[in-house]
Amino acid sequence: MTDHPLAHLPSVDEVLRSAAFAAAAAALADPFRTRLVRYVLHGQRQALRASPPNDTPRRDVRAAAIAACVAEAEALARPFPRRVVNATGVLVHTNLGRAPLGDLLAALDGGTLAGYVDLEWDAATQGRGDRDAALGRQLTLLTGAESALVVNNCASALLLALNTMAVGREALVSRSELVEIGGSFRVPDVIAASGCRLREVGTTNRTRGADFRNAASPSSAVLLKVHQSNFVQRGFVEQVSTDEMVALGAALGLPVLEDNGSGLVEAPDVAELRDEPSVAASVARGVDVVCCSGDKLLGGVQSGILVGRAAHIGAMRRNPLYRALRLDKVRMALLQRCLARYLAGEGDALPLWRLFRATVDELQARVATLQLPGSDTRWESVRGVPLRATLGGGSNPEVDFPSWGLELAHRDLSAHRVREALARRAVPIVGYVQHDRCLLDFRTVLPEDLVELQAALRELGTER
Repeated sequence: MTDHPLAHLPSVDEVLRSAAFAAAAAALADPFRTRLVRYVLHGQRQALRASPPNDTPRRDVRAAAIAACVAEAEALARPFPRRVVNATGVLVHTNLGRAPLGDLLAALDGGTLAGYVDLEWDAATQGRGDRDAALGRQLTLLTGAESALVVNNCASALLLALNTMAVGREALVSRSELVEIGGSFRVPDVIAASGCRLREVGTTNRTRGADFRNAASPSSAVLLKVHQSNFVQRGFVEQVSTDEMVALGAALGLPVLEDNGSGLVEAPDVAELRDEPSVAASVARGVDVVCCSGDKLLGGVQSGILVGRAAHIGAMRRNPLYRALRLDKVRMALLQRCLARYLAGEGDALPLWRLFRATVDELQARVATLQLPGSDTRWESVRGVPLRATLGGGSNPEVDFPSWGLELAHRDLSAHRVREALARRAVPIVGYVQHDRCLLDFRTVLPEDLVELQAALRELGTER
């Protein structure tokens, strides 16, 4: 039937001749423009067959199809990942790339990485080298561990450790530590994927050392301690401390594996981090293997770090699974520069810690550099206000600390509409809404972001 909406779809040639599509697909060679249009039109046909609209004019179906092709072309042309302005006050924001890299990228020698590099070549022997040697030297010196290994992320570090130390046997872990680590991934799932068996110990709110002793059997291979990084238990609760876990491991003849999570190398003397375990402290207490993230409180690039006893780390390096999980040369180079800052006593100079340690006075001064719109604009009010920032990344979820930012109220737009308008900019500005006001927290706003903020305030103040 010619009246069926499918008959209203444009042809491939019609889309290709569209000026809007031609502009959006300018970066694509001709064969890929045609392929893109075919993909999109195929999807449009499937959607119309599944749910045909009633009495839809031909021009509307045609326009919607061309718009879908334009949107797909624009999405392909858009660089990924995109720069965004983080005005949420969440320092380690998982959705926004976690720790900012800042001048770590400038410290990277692009000329060296552009060519061949000695990733796995040993100049002394003129033969194959160890890609983990350089990072291993840094991490053992930094944490006091005997050996170290680096993989893709903390989940893969835990997977590799369990698969090496406990495959086919039991990993004993407190029920209170069977956490969900984000993106619907859960510690029990990682344990299952590793090939070892989960043995839950204790109860949801109280686990004692005796629970581990009673659960241990000839099938037991490892005692696992997982940091409750993204939630807090209060009230009638009890946990087995790291020191007690180490003593239990020695008594039972079982190695202790700790999932530190956040990657805090050494705990600085600040209130916001007093409940956050440090990797070096766990090594010093005798934990056999500690795994953590490199892009959370370490302040570096996405990676999973394993430090501990040489026998265990060596076995992980020989595990075939390690090859599937290891880091590439670019991330290894970035992590090496990050660790070098700590070894030079300059960890506080990393972008994450500069943002964390900024005083409220400094944040107020940053806000003061903006020219705030007056009453003759569409803004009802734009004013500096005290706010509370958080670490994020599953670190100390109940702890916040003083910050400063902007409170926005628009004459024509609700707070949610203001937030959406900011987020839809070419360089998205990500704030949040509280008490019917859109808030921008300058704790996480970088100096180079101020130009974008100024432009957004001006444009939203004049547009109707």
